[in-house]
Amino acid sequence: MDSPLEHRYDEDQILRLDPRKGERAYSILIINPNTSTHMTDALKPILASLNFQGVHIEYFTAPNHPVEVDGVEVQPIDSINNAAESCKSALNCWSVRGLIGYYDAFLVACYSAHPFVGKLREDIKFYEEESQPPRNKYVTGIFEASITAALSLVSGFTLENPIEPEGKLHKHQEKGSFGIVTTGSAWKEELTNGVQGALGYGDDDGESSHFAGVETTGLTAIELHTSEPEEVRRRIIEATRSLLRNSKTRVKVVCLGCAGMAGMEEAVREGCIQEYGDREGRRVRIVDGVVAGAGSLVTALKAGF
Repeated sequence: MDSPLEHRYDEDQILRLDPRKGERAYSILIINPNTSTHMTDALKPILASLNFQGVHIEYFTAPNHPVEVDGVEVQPIDSINNAAESCKSALNCWSVRGLIGYYDAFLVACYSAHPFVGKLREDIKFYEEESQPPRNKYVTGIFEASITAALSLVSGFTLENPIEPEGKLHKHQEKGSFGIVTTGSAWKEELTNGVQGALGYGDDDGESSHFAGVETTGLTAIELHTSEPEEVRRRIIEATRSLLRNSKTRVKVVCLGCAGMAGMEEAVREGCIQEYGDREGRRVRIVDGVVAGAGSLVTALKAGF
């Protein structure tokens, strides 16, 4: 490891002690694929405020120096600003693959279709097949978790009116959508394609009536924390208003499209209120992918999915 973590449990304890029986806490590793310790630190109070019982959370930040993967030197990335850097940052986290045995679950805290999620899932599959006794492990990304949470909030069937006791009842899918407010303009196409892929569409195969699209602030993840707060707030408000204004359906959920936007819900809320009015603007749900990701992992662990 480039930055040794103080594991609460060793590999033997993870397998031998059963958290569902209260023998130890569940252990989750939050992975920040860029080198920004400031961004990692910003996640800690948010996750601590969720007050998960029987859950121990540790954090990994990508090393701030070159690493070598399969003989190739990979440079550190302080801010992941496009799809190519998303892929490269997976290599910066390569050492985490050696930690599969130390944790029950992993959350990749980069809002992109991040390939390290799939790579860890491959490693987990191999580990589960080899471990005795067998123990399920889980991984997700904040991108995937926020989409899942958003769909659960907007998707649903309802009965058509009028309801006639003598007639045949009919149902239809409720109208409403979710959208994403994110950072730089390069993410607009990338996240749109990512959502379509996650929903089972190819890039050009069609559209989901539940997806309102992506709007960007034009700021990088680092600039969210280094620019003047009022400028950051103004840009988030304008991006949110643009998302709502240009959607073909009523936007019911807005996803924060960057781990660096954690804690910036208030500016998104203000954009919703300015565009939809006070009452309807406050009805829009705001999904923080880090919170959604941690919640989905804790649920999977405790339910034993």
